[in-house]
Amino acid sequence: MKIHNYLIVGALLWTVAGTPTLAAQPNPHTEHSGDRHPVVEIPMYTAAPRIELDISRDTMSGFNLHINYDRFELESPRYANDVPQQFLEGHAHLYINGKKVQRLYAADMHLPEKLLQPGFNQITVTLNAHDHSTWSRGGKRILATLFIQRDRKNFILHRFSTSPISTGKHNENPAQAFGVVGTGN
Repeated sequence: MKIHNYLIVGALLWTVAGTPTLAAQPNPHTEHSGDRHPVVEIPMYTAAPRIELDISRDTMSGFNLHINYDRFELESPRYANDVPQQFLEGHAHLYINGKKVQRLYAADMHLPEKLLQPGFNQITVTLNAHDHSTWSRGGKRILATLFIQRDRKNFILHRFSTSPISTGKHNENPAQAFGVVGTGN
């Protein structure tokens, strides 16, 4: 059974590593007339933001996504010129199956069923500055990913974060060194 778990974790990590949203440089998604969003390295003297994702089925339709984060001020660009409460502030970018869906200015959002394909889906959220550059530490973008299979009762297959909040909770898992937060339900 243990070898089976290692193989699953290894396959998921291989899948994540090959995903465009995880590449360290340059940022592969394009927007704003084809410009690429730069990656901004967080200085070592500044605490890096931490992020994890949670998702639940909505009682009416689709899913509800929640971003757990700290050491970051998630806000609308309308406040970009205000004195920041923290050094790192900005918004988030939501990707579903590698495609940028929208910007996020708050921790909760509803995902309509139509955004997800039948079966396996990857939901990724990156933390970005007001100029859309992606925050990074040690060459890794600050992001979290959920792998779900929407048609299963226990639909969360795997959780991943490059900067998890719950560091230390899963020390028995060898994949923790790669930023894996834990496995699904």
